[in-house]
Amino acid sequence: METNRSSSSVNEVAYHIVWCPKYRNSLSDDVQSSLKLIINSIAAAKGWEVRALEANDDHVHVFLQTGVLDAPVGIVKSLKGTTAKLLFEKHPELRKDFRKGHLWSPSYYVGSVGHVSEATVKKYVEEQRQRTGKPGRPKRASPPLFEKRDLRRHETL
Repeated sequence: METNRSSSSVNEVAYHIVWCPKYRNSLSDDVQSSLKLIINSIAAAKGWEVRALEANDDHVHVFLQTGVLDAPVGIVKSLKGTTAKLLFEKHPELRKDFRKGHLWSPSYYVGSVGHVSEATVKKYVEEQRQRTGKPGRPKRASPPLFEKRDLRRHETL
């Protein structure tokens, strides 16, 4: 996975997203190929990178890398909302199987994906208390609670 850099952060953010058509209805091969094109164009417009994409008969899998400001719920809303609108326009026959203009079921799955395992992160966090700083560098002393001038001011009161 690529590391994204900005002026204030370095990040690797990627999500595995899965959703299904309403009523678990099947999507034709023609609709599936249109769906893939639409998802790729949405991702390109938003600055996301589609790492893997598969549209099956009754569910869609998308693995994409995003920026840190893109919330998973916003990504899903963009993908499901835009694809539904454009698929209904391109394939009007979908309206007979998907009543009231609802192509996708309201539920979805989102999993974050990283290059480090959960066990590695957990171990790293748990070991932080044991760390004393960089090797060869003394630990900084805590700053005093009050400066000397503050103590003198309180003594005169």
